[in-house]
Amino acid sequence: MMILEELIYKRFSGSQELVKRLASYKDAPAVFSPEPPDESSEGWNGNSQYPMVIYNFDLQANEERHSAGVLSVSLLCQNTTEVMPEAIEPLVRDCLRDVILKPEGGTPYCFTWARTDAFTIDDDKGSATIGSEVRFDILEYPSWETSDPDPVMAVNKYIKELYPECLIMGYDRMDEITEASKGQPVIYCRLLSVDKSRETNTVAWMDGRIAVHILCPDSEIRLKMAAAITSSMSLDGEIIMLDHSPMFIKRLQANYKSDYLKDGQIFVTGNYGLLRYKAKPHALTKVQIAYK
Repeated sequence: MMILEELIYKRFSGSQELVKRLASYKDAPAVFSPEPPDESSEGWNGNSQYPMVIYNFDLQANEERHSAGVLSVSLLCQNTTEVMPEAIEPLVRDCLRDVILKPEGGTPYCFTWARTDAFTIDDDKGSATIGSEVRFDILEYPSWETSDPDPVMAVNKYIKELYPECLIMGYDRMDEITEASKGQPVIYCRLLSVDKSRETNTVAWMDGRIAVHILCPDSEIRLKMAAAITSSMSLDGEIIMLDHSPMFIKRLQANYKSDYLKDGQIFVTGNYGLLRYKAKPHALTKVQIAYK
């Protein structure tokens, strides 16, 4: 298992289109974190250290952007080389587009592009370093498994039965690196809120609001799947939970223009019951033995 820093490096160094545009250091692509080696280091073998990629990330929640942190990727080139940052920037974004990284002992992360800023650094030798800083918001996708009965696990199971080819986060086993694709979209369900709607002597009725994210690079597939899941839930009217009790569909909304990474496309409110008392088995109070 790898840590997040190693998984990001693996994505960058595993892109053939990106690597062939970068310099080499010790026979490896010039991808570094948090700082590059000195230009006099023997690892450069006397060759130019440009172009290179330097990345740093900060896992501190930003409520304004609804992110778990920020990844900054600096692309450095020299004005004397043929490769410019504009040629590398799309390749860096492709490395992290619709990709879920699951580090050792951590939760899965996704990356959404935030902005790209260009800059130039002049030196005393008359040359200039031309660069771009690419920023990504880091999105954390923790498991929302709660207690039984679990509304999120019920929705996970429901969608898995509709689309067996999909990978359901928190339901299916995930690898360290998972790429959402047209052939295998990735579904993520999260619990937005839980409210108690009413109660009786035996049952507390809860309203659980769940957001469903459909991760796929093909926008047409995302739209079709969101429409199909919404239609199926509308027609069924209920979702059977893992304890075989029903969760009734109380409200249902599909927003095809929302950010599928940050917000989700389907929002479902299910009404389900929590039993106040466990079923009490019959007690054996009197035994008679008859002999023949």
